[in-house]
Amino acid sequence: MSSAFQDSSLGLKLKGYLLVPNDALENKVAVYTIKIAQDLLAEHPEIVDGWLQKLHHEYMSKRNACEFENDPVACFNLSVYEEFEKHYKSWQDGGLIAISLPGDRVIRVSKKPLFSVSKTPAESCDECRMTFATVKELVRHYGEKHPAMIEKVTMPI
Repeated sequence: MSSAFQDSSLGLKLKGYLLVPNDALENKVAVYTIKIAQDLLAEHPEIVDGWLQKLHHEYMSKRNACEFENDPVACFNLSVYEEFEKHYKSWQDGGLIAISLPGDRVIRVSKKPLFSVSKTPAESCDECRMTFATVKELVRHYGEKHPAMIEKVTMPI
């Protein structure tokens, strides 16, 4: 499903100092829902990275047009792109990028997540705080390390 967001027509644009989806991406997010889009982009930050690189290239082009060609339109828009560059640098260092959507909704994505959350629930021992992937492993642990507490774990609810 991540290939749905790798379409070359999808991308980001600057609206003031906000990153917003282009029309094609906004439609795609509406079809897949914000939650699914956020999950897919969080799992595949390279997609967002490609969109941000396109904006970075736009910045470089506008900066060159302003500095070397004295293009007043490029110079006028440069401050917005310079603010984007700060966020882009943060993104490259592992920070979050916020993609603003209509209705004050936001998709936040990090290139290098600072932590990961297991998708499988973990069971933990109340006595020593060790974590186990399954209830079976937890029961075995209680049997070996805390035999007096085994009824607590195996008691039917």
